[in-house]
Amino acid sequence: MYTVRPERSYPPIWRIIAAFLIVPGVAALVMAIMMPAYDGISDPLERIWRSALVLAVVGAYPATVILGLPAFLILRRRFEATLLNCSLTGAVVAALPWLILSSLITPDSASTGGRATVLHGSLTPYGWLTNLTFIGQIALFGAGGGMLFWLVAAAGWKTEKVDL
Repeated sequence: MYTVRPERSYPPIWRIIAAFLIVPGVAALVMAIMMPAYDGISDPLERIWRSALVLAVVGAYPATVILGLPAFLILRRRFEATLLNCSLTGAVVAALPWLILSSLITPDSASTGGRATVLHGSLTPYGWLTNLTFIGQIALFGAGGGMLFWLVAAAGWKTEKVDL
């Protein structure tokens, strides 16, 4: 049986576009500040800048375009743009590519800090723990990005209630 539902109202398109342009770069910058790469560079600002560039170009923007935009287009018709919904979606969008890559690509053997993470092509318990910790960290940054997305795109936007 068909039930009548009120039509949703959405924030202005300029807020959505601004969120999709700003949030991945800011999330990459925050991640670069907290976990900079490029150990050979002695200048901390240059390390952060180069790390942020790589994280944005390789990680944040591709995941946003490939997963985040379709997720937004699909979920906006079904769910309200709340802080919780946006942060959960951000966590999934950020972590899913790394979860797929870590499950598909395993070397023959690998170790971290002298402890084996992969033996004979299979992850060891320590390898699973290391992968899940990394993916959890990525998901936390994605959740933060989802919160920022909500702040830019949907915070303060009042949905209009329609009487049936």
